[in-house]
Amino acid sequence: MAGIPHLQWSNSISVRVDSIDAQHKKLFEITNRLIDAFEAGSGDFLEVIGELVEYTTIHFHDEQMVMMNAKFPGLAAHTAEHDKFIAKVEDFLQAYSEGHKDAGRTMLVFLKDWLFAHTSDLDMEFAQYLAKKSAK
Repeated sequence: MAGIPHLQWSNSISVRVDSIDAQHKKLFEITNRLIDAFEAGSGDFLEVIGELVEYTTIHFHDEQMVMMNAKFPGLAAHTAEHDKFIAKVEDFLQAYSEGHKDAGRTMLVFLKDWLFAHTSDLDMEFAQYLAKKSAK
């Protein structure tokens, strides 16, 4: 089975808010450590998932506050996507704790793919809003 590729940060997915970009970079780094722990069969897997979930919660709060302060019209929809993510991760963690064979890999692929898609698509809507707002 092929290894899971790491996430790669690129300035093309910068939202141009330093604090949020720094958090995105840290989320990528934690996710990459999670990939390494999973592929090594390390006992650190659940510990790193815990770290990722905790940091993601902080990030979602901070990002939503920045969006609210900027009066981003897509805030409600963006927050709903964050809430769906949290529910999905809770489902995966439940399945993993119940010993479902493929839950760990399935969860990891979901986390990685969701984080990249969310950062490169939905967060870019906010970046474009900010760019238009600052151009006025």
